[in-house]
Amino acid sequence: MRVLIVKTSSMGDVLHTLPALTDAAQAIPGIRFDWVVEEGFAQILGIKASSG
Repeated sequence: MRVLIVKTSSMGDVLHTLPALTDAAQAIPGIRFDWVVEEGFAQILGIKASSG
């Protein structure tokens, strides 16, 4: 299962989402999360920023 999380602003909202994703990952084996965030937030999430 893949889940797209779209949060283009508000770093606090991005950070507050992380515990719920941890819980979901424990409950649903194989779940994958993709993000759409402001470029500056990508580093916080440990993902590579890309534009396209």
